[in-house]
Amino acid sequence: EFSRAQDAQYDKVDLQELLDRSIELAQNSMRANQAEQAISTHISTHYPEKCPTVPCSAVEIQQVILNLLSNAYHAFVDTDEKERYQQAKGLDINITLSFTEREAIIEIQDNGPGMDSWTQRHIFDPFFTTKEVGKGTGLGLSVSYFIITEHHQGTIAVDSSEGEGTSFLIHLPIE
Repeated sequence: EFSRAQDAQYDKVDLQELLDRSIELAQNSMRANQAEQAISTHISTHYPEKCPTVPCSAVEIQQVILNLLSNAYHAFVDTDEKERYQQAKGLDINITLSFTEREAIIEIQDNGPGMDSWTQRHIFDPFFTTKEVGKGTGLGLSVSYFIITEHHQGTIAVDSSEGEGTSFLIHLPIE
């Protein structure tokens, strides 16, 4: 049913507004968990002065953004090197929105534990997870990949180094 996308509404969407709403939702979820985790989270945004609208399903793109933000938070909190990261200034996430003539580009970059190359090759595979049994389905990134590539004819890629953080780059066509 999901792959058919029959109910998805595609409208001209202000991605800056959509990103801001997604961040607000993600921060509420993170705040609810922060008391027990004792870490601080800071999300910075970088938007151009003029932002054209982009034809997309706002609900689906928001699902992708929320998933990426949630994964960044959980990777930071759940890492084996948790104490090292918690002693640092906390989790920093930078979200950059930019545009070319043909596409919108969303980059979500964090200072978390990063991933090895084997994990990077498999993160978009259905049911692949690095979480403990019972803590994740391994579907979030595969669904996100499907939303971006199949439903929006865009691309999503990851760049990461262990101990250096992770960056996701999403390209969405403007037309």
